[in-house]
Amino acid sequence: MNTHTATAATASADAPAVIPVARLVEAGLRRTSRAIRDTARPPAGDLLAHAVRARRLAELHTRRARWWTVLERDTATNGVPVIYVQAVVTAILDNERQARYWNDTADDWQALADRRPTSDVAGAMSNWADLGLTDPAAPGLSDTSAVAR
Repeated sequence: MNTHTATAATASADAPAVIPVARLVEAGLRRTSRAIRDTARPPAGDLLAHAVRARRLAELHTRRARWWTVLERDTATNGVPVIYVQAVVTAILDNERQARYWNDTADDWQALADRRPTSDVAGAMSNWADLGLTDPAAPGLSDTSAVAR
């Protein structure tokens, strides 16, 4: 009988520890938030460095959305009240939106560096006037275009 107990104790000592999903997600979100916070601003005139930074921020926000997705899957299957699942879904959507914003911003910084037109939503980053461009082509209207006149 003693040997059986010793075997059971040895088996449980060798078994990997199970870490709750919420703790894993919390650690992942903490690391990702720290990486976002520590992503340094590049020098003002370095357009390519701005594009690289924006791509990094897009990647980090995508990672955050994935961590929230892991938590969503866990909470949705563990009988957690719906309000918590809805909050997690909101966090996922917010981080996906942030990732799209930073991807678009990176594209605009790259366009500025390449002396190509920025997107039509670039706002203050827009270089259309510098490039002599007019409004973007409207769908179905062949007489308007984003070409130099």
